Amino acid sequence: MIDIRRFGFILLLLATALVSPFAQGEAQPRSTHFPPSDHADDICLTWSDNPCTTQTVQWRTAPSVTEGFVQCRKSDAPESAAVVVAAESVTLEDAPVTNAPVIRHFTARITGLTPGTAYLYRVGEKGSNMWTAWLPFTTAPQGRAPFSFVFFADVQNGMDTWGNMIQQMRERNPKAAFCLTGGDFVNHGNDRNDWDELFHFGEGVFDHFDIFPTIGNHECKDGPGPKLYLNLFALPENGPENVAKERAYSFRYGNALFVVLDGNTPPAEQRDWLEKQLSGTDATWKFALFHQPAYSSDPGRDNEEVREHWCTLFDKYHVDMVFQGHDHAYLRTYPMKAEKIVSSAAEGTYYVVADAGTKYYKQDQHDYTAVGFTNVSTYQVINIDTDGGDRLSYRAYDAEGTVRDKVLIDKPVK
Repeated sequence: MIDIRRFGFILLLLATALVSPFAQGEAQPRSTHFPPSDHADDICLTWSDNPCTTQTVQWRTAPSVTEGFVQCRKSDAPESAAVVVAAESVTLEDAPVTNAPVIRHFTARITGLTPGTAYLYRVGEKGSNMWTAWLPFTTAPQGRAPFSFVFFADVQNGMDTWGNMIQQMRERNPKAAFCLTGGDFVNHGNDRNDWDELFHFGEGVFDHFDIFPTIGNHECKDGPGPKLYLNLFALPENGPENVAKERAYSFRYGNALFVVLDGNTPPAEQRDWLEKQLSGTDATWKFALFHQPAYSSDPGRDNEEVREHWCTLFDKYHVDMVFQGHDHAYLRTYPMKAEKIVSSAAEGTYYVVADAGTKYYKQDQHDYTAVGFTNVSTYQVINIDTDGGDRLSYRAYDAEGTVRDKVLIDKPVK
């Protein structure tokens, strides 16, 4: 015999589920393992303006904190010499994060700095005297000078494992100037709890090395474009006029030009701006960074539009190296020009696809593959030397610090 009351209750549950916002495709409730507090954390350095004379600092707190400041001084100056810079702040809300739906995100821009100079900074509140420890940064050199930088891509999964790897990277490369990142920092780009995890495991790196990111497809996932990405990183606003600010940009560091492109926006829309950046520079070294690779390592992927609209310009203006992600396996091409292998770096461009997380894809062997492997997390260290000439030293390291690939490029001094 059917229990009418029980049957009616089941029908009520079904009806409630059908009208529930979560049943209609809206975000499911979730929690963050790293909620904010009144103390500043998730500190991140970027350059949103000239790396020689400015520094941008970002951090978060609980929403109850309404003011934030940065103190900054030269590394050999006393604390009393520190200048104080007020930060701007925005409230970021992600309602499905049940245990911390709201954070306050601060951005402070320090200007008037001296090129090639070591500084110390800390963030906090003046009134409560709650300051972080003093942390370092160094402004970019003016003109030709040696430097090194790091590249990694596609963190996305296994952030604790990635965190261990990049902490070792920092210990082995304490003087690296900045990190290029190849997109897909997180799995769900508009879920703030994913970013909370990323910044937690990036502590000690993001607050020491400036971060120059590019947008991956996962930054645009589950929302109206890369909303959180654009709120969490203050980046240069010198990109194409027909592309939203900070989605593509360029910067100069020493004798190198870096052009960051948005692989989620049609390549044709960025072509004219890209050509202007490459044709208008006297930089010795030219690099490009974007997420979806021109020469794929993953089976079944191809990017003809990227090769048509961007790679033809890399050929024309001789870009030295292109950094990419997306395919979750390591690949470095031979030097390429006009979609063909050429005999030397002086004639063509190296294309690198890298994976820093623990999500791995299969890899096809292509005729353009010089080095390729999968199921290995890597980071790449690039050294630019100027002693007696211009030399680029590129090395790909695994989590144990073993060199898995290397390239040397020598150029005559201009």
